[in-house]
Amino acid sequence: MTSSFRQILCPVYFDETSPIALEYARQVAKKTGGTIQLLHVVPTDEVHLLRKVYHPDIGGGANVVWAEKVARDILLELAEEHLSDTPHEIVTRTSSDPVTGILAAEKELGSDLVVMATHGRTGLTHFILGSVAEKVVRESRTPVLTTRSGEKLGNTHPFRKILVPIDIAERSNVALVCARQLAEQFQGTIYPLHIVPNDEAMLRLREGAYHAREGEHGANLVLAEKTARQRLQELAREYLNGVPYETVLHVSGDPGKTIIETERDIGADLMVMATHGVTGILHFLLRSLTEKMVREADCPVLSLHQ
Repeated sequence: MTSSFRQILCPVYFDETSPIALEYARQVAKKTGGTIQLLHVVPTDEVHLLRKVYHPDIGGGANVVWAEKVARDILLELAEEHLSDTPHEIVTRTSSDPVTGILAAEKELGSDLVVMATHGRTGLTHFILGSVAEKVVRESRTPVLTTRSGEKLGNTHPFRKILVPIDIAERSNVALVCARQLAEQFQGTIYPLHIVPNDEAMLRLREGAYHAREGEHGANLVLAEKTARQRLQELAREYLNGVPYETVLHVSGDPGKTIIETERDIGADLMVMATHGVTGILHFLLRSLTEKMVREADCPVLSLHQ
């Protein structure tokens, strides 16, 4: 999957988050031989056209044509500073909605990966980029790698510890296959994580996965944990053979909190989340969990949707 990350769309907002998103995009492009599509969506409403970055005092106020010219100049400067050793192209779009502009560019350019920042440190940038990133993750049919401001990349190996929260159903192979390819490219270790729910209702809902109902006692947490541990090992052996990995299993009533705690415990520098092929209530739960990770994880999150 990652070998197909050849057309890498990197939308930037012209703030402190831009360099880190570009650096992640550059690192991926170096490993895949890809091209970075450096994008800025120029707003069409007066309020945003008056951002100082567009120099409205020189361009005569809220002027889309002028703002797009300024945007291209800034993109060229960013590319010269950060992408001098990486194939790239400069792209601008105009739209009243940045999400619409990003998704349209993704489709038109044939992008197979989007790399973007989730939010800035504080204030308006924090709100705007957080909202845009979550909507792109929700609506994109392309994998989306979201970064956070203030991150630091190693010189050569940004993805050394890859956390993969998975369902133990067969469809989990989407996230594991992607993680494996990243681990091979970046010499990383994979941590497949499964969280067994300690809630009886959830165990009953997933009894097909856990074989957790026995006799008159209803949902059996001990059996569910045993089944999950065995299945997690089977998946790891099947899909991760040949790369370093360490399986992780927890029992919890709050999967989001447990994933974040595990991420920090192992010092993960990438999380891979997938809802590919999942339907019904499980699809809703996993998608909601993915969006929560995009908001709260300390490391970048690669979201795989279909």
